Amino acid sequence: MIVKLKGFIEFGGDEYIDLDVNGVVFRVFISNKSIKKIYPSDSLISVFIYEIIKENERLFFGFLEYEEREIFSDLLCVQGVGGKMALNIMTKMEMNEIIESINTENSKSFLSVSGVGSKLANRIINELKEKIKKKSFGITSNISLVNKDNFNDLVSCLFNLGYSRKVCELTADKVINENKKMNLEQLIPVALKYLSKPKVN
Repeated sequence: MIVKLKGFIEFGGDEYIDLDVNGVVFRVFISNKSIKKIYPSDSLISVFIYEIIKENERLFFGFLEYEEREIFSDLLCVQGVGGKMALNIMTKMEMNEIIESINTENSKSFLSVSGVGSKLANRIINELKEKIKKKSFGITSNISLVNKDNFNDLVSCLFNLGYSRKVCELTADKVINENKKMNLEQLIPVALKYLSKPKVN
């Protein structure tokens, strides 16, 4: 089973990328918002993979963060949710929003996703609320909803540079809380400067 791929993007579509891994090209289905973060780019890309093996095909679904793959895996456990539907949910909703909606039993949040009706929305919450409570996704509570996108994007950027998930989250939490009016482009150099100092272990 393939769980992670590192390579260069040969082509990017609306819902997939063709990833060249040492001359072998994998088609990886990935959310549109994630594609916008990594394509176009000439850099080496690391993607977490969830592989679905069917009778006549193998499908690869890609995620920039390990926790996103975990949420995707949980969604697949819900009756009526397949790979494309789970990816559609994760394209429309942020990971934090999915977790918060399940924890607060807010089924209306899922109705914004094409193909999700009230019955399926309620089923997602009922079947996943206990499972989600048992997991720790490392989401900080110190970041306001206004800055959550910057937090997620900054963590992803730092993680792709090779820093550990814990270090990325601690750094993003501190930098954003101290510079709440900065956008992502301004936050990245501040975070890198902070990481150059021996403060985060």
